[in-house]
Amino acid sequence: MKVDVKKLYVFAVLSSLYCTFTVVQNLFEMKTLGTANFAVGGGGVMLSWATFMLMDISTELLGKKDTMRIYTFAGLVNLLIVVLAQVVIALPGTYPEQNAAFAQIFSNGVRTAFASFVAFWVGNFVNMQIMLVMKKADKKGSKFMLFLRAVLSTVFGQFVDNSMFATLAFAPVGLSLFEMTWKDIFTSSVMGVINETVIETIWMPLITLPVISKLRNLMCE
Repeated sequence: MKVDVKKLYVFAVLSSLYCTFTVVQNLFEMKTLGTANFAVGGGGVMLSWATFMLMDISTELLGKKDTMRIYTFAGLVNLLIVVLAQVVIALPGTYPEQNAAFAQIFSNGVRTAFASFVAFWVGNFVNMQIMLVMKKADKKGSKFMLFLRAVLSTVFGQFVDNSMFATLAFAPVGLSLFEMTWKDIFTSSVMGVINETVIETIWMPLITLPVISKLRNLMCE
């Protein structure tokens, strides 16, 4: 079987970046941004736009199957990290304050990992499907249509991701030390979509479109 080395290279780069951003994003998400009266979103918003940007790039260049492999693998890697973190928490530590802080950061542990895996899998699936449907309808392959489908796919994909994650990970049902009110879950989900979409839109002409063009040329050489 002939291996497309250039396609494999693009797949490896996108997979590595996506896995890294996914794991770090979920660590950042343990901090809620905002005030005591209004939640702007989780700290993961600092990186979540990047994961959806990478999904847009992957969907555009690699197609459905490889894109699903990337975000499914990233979810499994994140789950492994969380499980290993629980092992580290259980091991005896030298400094009580450090132990307490580490345990608090990973207090949602398995619940957060499960929520993250389900939410971003479904959210990325929605993102990918919108990209594919709109790409199929784009007969001319214009840059504007690429820009439009990348933005719209992010809006819907991010909303599904944010709302599912916040509900599964932080719903006030008494399963973990840190939980959010339903009001904060709603506001953080909506504000997260707005923030992430704005950030991705700003970076679109500077990162997404040039990277897609460069990698597409590389794969065609």
